[in-house]
Amino acid sequence: MLMGHRGVSCWQPKSRRSHTLRQLYGTPKRDMSRARMRGTAVAVAMALASTPVIAVTFESVRYDPNNDQLVVTLIYDGTNPDHHFSVKWGNCLKLDQPGAPAHQLNVDILDDQGNDATEKTYTKTVTVSLASLPCRPARVTLSTTPPVYWNRKTLDIPQRVRLP
Repeated sequence: MLMGHRGVSCWQPKSRRSHTLRQLYGTPKRDMSRARMRGTAVAVAMALASTPVIAVTFESVRYDPNNDQLVVTLIYDGTNPDHHFSVKWGNCLKLDQPGAPAHQLNVDILDDQGNDATEKTYTKTVTVSLASLPCRPARVTLSTTPPVYWNRKTLDIPQRVRLP
């Protein structure tokens, strides 16, 4: 008896031989789908590895009543420490909740180098003046962009005290 590749007999009828080869190697469709899955997994891994990570988080946020400003300490990743942060003010919304400040305000902290590659971690403290804040007292919610629920800080800003 002649034996072919992997012990498959060469003299078997074609239908039996095909069946045996399918058992040994799987169907061509199944093999292609496995190859596609592997290729897709590799492509996703490469895309995630090369995508910049959004890595601006709050270390601390506090209200400074002496200077009427927020003092915000940010932790961010990048290739350099020269990131500049700006503020995007949301609209003042009236709150009707007992025991809460009269207004709600969302503030986005924007990084001018938000797509910078992640190489090193830096810390920077910025101040945000509240002198022109039109609605007080207010509950201010700070977030980085894009806003994610776990990276928000909320604090209450009191009514401005006017000194004589």
